[in-house]
Amino acid sequence: MVTDFLRDCKVSSTHLNAVSPKDKNYHIKGSNQRNAGMQWLRENIVKGKQRGVVYFADDDNTYDPRVFNEMRNLRQGATWPVGIVGGSSWEGCITAPDEPSRIVGFWAGYKPRRSFPIDMAAFAINLDLLFTYPNASFDYKHVEQQEGTLLSQVGFKSALDLEPRANGCSKASHFLTIYPNFGV
Repeated sequence: MVTDFLRDCKVSSTHLNAVSPKDKNYHIKGSNQRNAGMQWLRENIVKGKQRGVVYFADDDNTYDPRVFNEMRNLRQGATWPVGIVGGSSWEGCITAPDEPSRIVGFWAGYKPRRSFPIDMAAFAINLDLLFTYPNASFDYKHVEQQEGTLLSQVGFKSALDLEPRANGCSKASHFLTIYPNFGV
């Protein structure tokens, strides 16, 4: 599925694999895979020679292609609303009514008072941050707070520091794909 998606996008890509811990006590998914991707970038990109964005897509989500244009020109890190997440129809950034370029809060169903109350699919960072912070990585300690774990390690103090995208955070560009239950 991922290979087909990458081929259909016609975007230059490298498909990596990493093994997850076998210990059933780990309730975090994808840390090894994301870390492998960041390590590959650090080893294969020459700092300052290429511009880029780091985004962690997931194979069980549906993406509006415009989300990729939204993140293309971010300065340091950006965020946007996502749909059908955390038991809610949407979650994400809220901007000031008279200033859509400034985030004033977040709507989040899960632990809304976290410093980074956002979904993994709701942010991207500038590639340069991986070189500025070479030890930044995901871990298996911060359950359901992996977004904040990484973002705090690359210099953000809170999600309010991110650049709002998607028309002042007014449009969702990503949705969890919900499969119908046919009762079969």
